[in-house]
Amino acid sequence: MAFAQLSKVKLEYFDHGQGPETVVFVHGFQASARIWQKVQEALPADRYRSIAINNRGAGQSDAPADEAEFSIQCFASDVHELVTQLGFTQFTLAGHSLGGATVAEYAVNHPGMLKGLILLDPADPDGREMNPEEIEAFLDQRMEARRAQLARGGGGDGIDATGAGASDEQMQLLTADINAAPERRLRGSMRSMFTMRLGEKVKDLPMPVLLAGGDQDALIPLPAMLATWAKYPKGTSLHIWHGMGHSPNLDMPEKFAALVRRFVEVTIPARAG
Repeated sequence: MAFAQLSKVKLEYFDHGQGPETVVFVHGFQASARIWQKVQEALPADRYRSIAINNRGAGQSDAPADEAEFSIQCFASDVHELVTQLGFTQFTLAGHSLGGATVAEYAVNHPGMLKGLILLDPADPDGREMNPEEIEAFLDQRMEARRAQLARGGGGDGIDATGAGASDEQMQLLTADINAAPERRLRGSMRSMFTMRLGEKVKDLPMPVLLAGGDQDALIPLPAMLATWAKYPKGTSLHIWHGMGHSPNLDMPEKFAALVRRFVEVTIPARAG
């Protein structure tokens, strides 16, 4: 692990490989950077350098006291500060679940930085049509359900699905990160995700885009995922795994890494050509 001091927070991130291709991974709602560990390890170290970021409030990254400091916009701004500090340009950015909203925000604001954009079981770039009272009621209900779930020892967000591609140690560490996530981070991030309206902007993104997911995702059902895919530019790649749930990065990291490689090594150069 490594740390970077940004203008407002210190972020933890996991750095792997020394290759010429750079991939930046962003986790979702309750998760942490550990959800990408096996994917990073499956990318050849001599060809890829990857970093997996712990958003503010995740892992050992700083957790501000104000709930408003955990918005999608804040997460995306942190990504930009970090990659700028590390000297990254023309990299591939990947986001899972709510992280899909974060990377969409980043891509809209900094399109010239990206070679490609990968969305894994992503949140809708147009959030949800809910009034403020409905959002707050939903958040209260969601936090109460989360507390009950944690009391039963569950992980949540589809992270406690099969974990077939993860070691027991990885799952234990990831579960510990999930359990430690402060509610202010979860409430702030979900509220901002619901209120984001990027559909009219993501349709004009200039970089190649890939959307991937599982057809058994209970959190983001396939019809919703296809509706999200339709909002991205014409020609956006689509890859759906049959029988897979919300976390292919945990359940089948080698296959997801192979998909990343095909996108970076074949699709992106072909589009550039």
